Amino acid sequence: MKTCEVSKVLAYSMAVYTVASVYYTIRSTTVGTPFKDSLTEEQLQIKEESKKVRKQIFCEGTAVALVGLYIMRPFKSC
Repeated sequence: MKTCEVSKVLAYSMAVYTVASVYYTIRSTTVGTPFKDSLTEEQLQIKEESKKVRKQIFCEGTAVALVGLYIMRPFKSC
C-alpha cells in the first residue's frame, strides 16, 4: 500500500505562516490606520470599487482551482 505524506518543509512552512498570521492580527489591532484615515471620500470610494474587483478575481481563481482539483484529483492516492 502506498502512503502519501506531507513534506515536513511544507508542514513547518504552513505552521510558521499560520502562527505569524495570528500574531500579526493580534499585534496590529492597536496600530491604527493613519494612511486610511488620511484618504478623501473620493479616494475611499475608489478603494472600495477596487476591493470589489479584486474580491471577484479572487473568487474566480478559487472556483477555477476547485474545478481543476476536482477534475485532476492530484491527491487521490493519498
